[in-house]
Amino acid sequence: MSEHIEALIKSGKSATISNQHFEVEIRPRVYDHGFTMTKRALNNPLNIIEIRDIRLPLSITQILQAAKEMLNAQYKLSTHATL
Repeated sequence: MSEHIEALIKSGKSATISNQHFEVEIRPRVYDHGFTMTKRALNNPLNIIEIRDIRLPLSITQILQAAKEMLNAQYKLSTHATL
């Protein structure tokens, strides 16, 4: 069973990919090479799950692959974590 992923190209080089639960926004870094990827809950854009800075000049295919992996990532809370 594969999960449906949607991609939306925003202004310029920014893009957002999403599934039924989360979205990952991909933005080019302003003062450096690379991208910033931000994972959020789909219906709550203020609920940021994870942010990654990629400071390598990767291809679009490599960036989209990293964003898909981030979109489908599952997390475990440690025994010391609090909610």
